[in-house]
Amino acid sequence: MDILNNREIAITLWLVAISVYIFSSSKMATVRNALKGVLAAFFVRQIMSVLCLMVAYMVIVIYWLYKLDLWSFEQLKNTIFWCVSVGFMSLFRLEKVKKDKSFFKNSVLDNLKLLAVLQFILGVYTFSLWVEIFLVPIFFLLGAMLAITKKDIEHNQVRAILEYTLTSFGVVLIVYTIYMLITNFGEFGQAKTAYDFFTPPMLTLFYLPFIFLMLVYSTYEQVFIRLRFSIKSRSHRYVAKLFAFILFNFQLSLLERWSIQLAKTNIKSYLDLIETFKYIFKVKYSEKHPKEVPKEQGWSPYKAKEFLVNKGLSTGFYNRFIGEEWFASSSMQEFSDGIVPDNIAYYIEGSEEVAKVLKLKVNVNDASRASQACEKLEAIAEVLSISSLKKPLSEEMKNAISGRNSYFEKIEDKKITLIVEHWPNHKFKGFDLKLLISSI
Repeated sequence: MDILNNREIAITLWLVAISVYIFSSSKMATVRNALKGVLAAFFVRQIMSVLCLMVAYMVIVIYWLYKLDLWSFEQLKNTIFWCVSVGFMSLFRLEKVKKDKSFFKNSVLDNLKLLAVLQFILGVYTFSLWVEIFLVPIFFLLGAMLAITKKDIEHNQVRAILEYTLTSFGVVLIVYTIYMLITNFGEFGQAKTAYDFFTPPMLTLFYLPFIFLMLVYSTYEQVFIRLRFSIKSRSHRYVAKLFAFILFNFQLSLLERWSIQLAKTNIKSYLDLIETFKYIFKVKYSEKHPKEVPKEQGWSPYKAKEFLVNKGLSTGFYNRFIGEEWFASSSMQEFSDGIVPDNIAYYIEGSEEVAKVLKLKVNVNDASRASQACEKLEAIAEVLSISSLKKPLSEEMKNAISGRNSYFEKIEDKKITLIVEHWPNHKFKGFDLKLLISSI
């Protein structure tokens, strides 16, 4: 078999043609300057050091696989493609990896799914070179257009046509692949094909420990940079770093939580520093063993944090805010189209052991989307009401939400309040809706 198949050759030819045009055309001067800036930012010492470490690590892994007869030089092309598409890109996504608690599990499972096997089989047989050269730009443009249409609900019809076109081509590709498997199975049924299939998942599996170590290193580096502003005394900083390594080691969520709490604390002595560590482990214990809270007082904050997880509104840590006040909030979840989309967030307020106020806040950045925003609030408020009060929203509250009218009502020992606040002098007549469930 050739080093590159027809599809890869077609992609390479188009990339070369585009590169020649960019670097030779006078119209592309702005693009060339932008590329120079990107390359200058890429070749900084910190990035190159990490990339060199990554290459050295993978060379050791590949040598080890070679000795075990799990890798051959015929896999050099696949290995290079993997390094660029998976290896390098993963390093630039460490912040996303940090937020995705299921990243490492999903990285393994994704390579075992039937879809991964199907995608591999579909890539074994390609069309003639001229057909591939013709198809590559077409499907690149279709993919780009599909991504654009997904951002605006007004383009639903166009999106449907694009999806139908891509699906139709997928069916043609499957039929073609089945035909080639029947008539030319010899190309598929050979040892190299097995290597082609297993090499990328194997490289990903053995690469995960490196990603984890880089994640640990980058997190500690960020935390220790923030220590310069949180702790003035150099000796206190050294002790803080030592205790952080010993007590938190690979527990990165606790490390970051400690860093956030440290920024709120005035460290004047080693005793103050020790108290910050004791506080983190005390809160960790409370989360794992939440106390029962009398119904009339409110809710367990650690249970309240889970009320809207299934709706994508997972809060951060429940921490001391000011004085005896404690607080937790989700990130803003965007749910509409437009340049400035509308968003919703979930907040918990109370004391160390009792959540006293559960709050949903919707920011409507364009009044023309008011109906959609009200529907979103009503749907999530319904879940929150059932989770916290064991009762659905009343019809009166639903009418208040849909009519955007401030309203409150009592349900036993709790109060549900809807507050509507219009933003003065806002270009698009924006406003916000706040729904609070609180103890009386």
